[in-house]
Amino acid sequence: MASQDGPDRGDSKSRQNTSSRGQEHASEGAFTLTDLITAMQAIGETQREIMDTIKELKNVASNPFKI
Repeated sequence: MASQDGPDRGDSKSRQNTSSRGQEHASEGAFTLTDLITAMQAIGETQREIMDTIKELKNVASNPFKI
């Protein structure tokens, strides 16, 4: 699955960093446009990974004996 591949782990780390920065800003009560854009991009990437995983699962379910 995509989330277990090497390149995607960097994306996951980036999302974690974005999340921690977001928590820091939330405690300050201020977000910039750049913060919001970064968060939206992370959400979009996560959504793409979820859709890719769903497609993979559908393929496996439709061909259970084809490995």
